[in-house]
Amino acid sequence: MTIKLVAFDMDGTFLNDQNTYNHARFAELLRKLRAQGVRVVAASGSQYQRLQTQFEDFQDQMDFVSQNGAVVHSDGQLLSVTAMPAEAVAATLDVIHQQFAPSDIAEHLVAGLKSAYVDDQISTAAYELTHRYYDHLTRVPSLATITPARLQDQVTSIGVTFQPGVDFAAVMRTLRQALPTELASQTSGYNTELISESSVNKAAGLRHLQARFDIADDELMTFGDNENDLSMLTLTPHGYAMANATDSVKQRVTHHTGTNNAEGVLDVLDRLVS
Repeated sequence: MTIKLVAFDMDGTFLNDQNTYNHARFAELLRKLRAQGVRVVAASGSQYQRLQTQFEDFQDQMDFVSQNGAVVHSDGQLLSVTAMPAEAVAATLDVIHQQFAPSDIAEHLVAGLKSAYVDDQISTAAYELTHRYYDHLTRVPSLATITPARLQDQVTSIGVTFQPGVDFAAVMRTLRQALPTELASQTSGYNTELISESSVNKAAGLRHLQARFDIADDELMTFGDNENDLSMLTLTPHGYAMANATDSVKQRVTHHTGTNNAEGVLDVLDRLVS
């Protein structure tokens, strides 16, 4: 087995429930992987700026697929952006505000290349929840009426997190049925749907890196725990579902490893470099 690129999801996969990871162990594994010519990719639904913070000591040694594949960085340079059309941004925000009661929604945001954006009326609790996943967060007046032109940014995704007591399967169906046809929604865990242009997924993000570095599907190793990871987990015969992954993910993936809290990703990487 020749592996040339490993890619892991962040929340529920690489990061433990305290939003961190074993830095010393990862540093040693990264050194060994790089020495063997293996590229290392963080592939997340959240923004590039957050990944830069999480991997502050390693960012010049990694590639990044962020916002579920809408944004790809390699060797510190922006490689690809897939933005949502302005009319689709407006239509999606209308859906969120017309289809759901305010009490159904814990938080929602618009994510762009430069920043993520929340309404300036957001509660402190919702702001803190959002900031956990989006380091670069900007308050704007009337999020419901923003446009890419007003933000002077490319909008790459819209996220909506529903309250814990909401029937998530039901609201997810309602949301997906109401979206413009050129958009799609993916579940990223924690009652959160991430909406983007329909071609966007983590596998599509990895394709840009595969093309750049001439890497075949069977030379990839991927790790994930939720629906938005399935595209990259099933892209390769070397996809690994975490022990804490959803049942639907476990059923679709041949390989399994320990939980995010038990360093399941690092355990497999340890064996890879041995």
